[in-house]
Amino acid sequence: MGLQALTRVIAAVQCQGMSNAVRASGHGRPSALRRSSVAERALVTLELVTGAAGLAAGVLLAAAPDGSLLRADPNVLAGTPFSDWRLPGVLLAGLVGGGFLLAGWWQWRGHLHGRELSMAAGAGLVCFEAAELVWIGFQPLEAVFAAVGVSIIGLAWRLPRRQP
Repeated sequence: MGLQALTRVIAAVQCQGMSNAVRASGHGRPSALRRSSVAERALVTLELVTGAAGLAAGVLLAAAPDGSLLRADPNVLAGTPFSDWRLPGVLLAGLVGGGFLLAGWWQWRGHLHGRELSMAAGAGLVCFEAAELVWIGFQPLEAVFAAVGVSIIGLAWRLPRRQP
């Protein structure tokens, strides 16, 4: 009985400052997004939007390897290891789309190492765009998404480390 009472006191102290609705729910923890900083919300939003865009574009490229659904010129792939847009689409959907959706969700939920996962996703995007630059030459979207990757690294770097 004594341990339960102590646990309730600790939980009550931790709940101090939270909304009555959260306290009444018995969960003792507000949503991760509510307690997050502006920088963290911006990071999560940027990651989820980038992930959704990467997933959608990758699926469209894989579904129509001639690039017709995105008006992607297949001639751009001349001299690259790719004969059509299918494998680049799968890589885009899996690595960028899936990676950023995972990183955004992980960060939003406040999981341990979310900051590090976000930085890894940002660095991965910069590397992905650098590989595109080498293989197919300069495309304006490469610069945009490389800047997004750098921004994500910077936003994640500024966040405090989560303690276990």
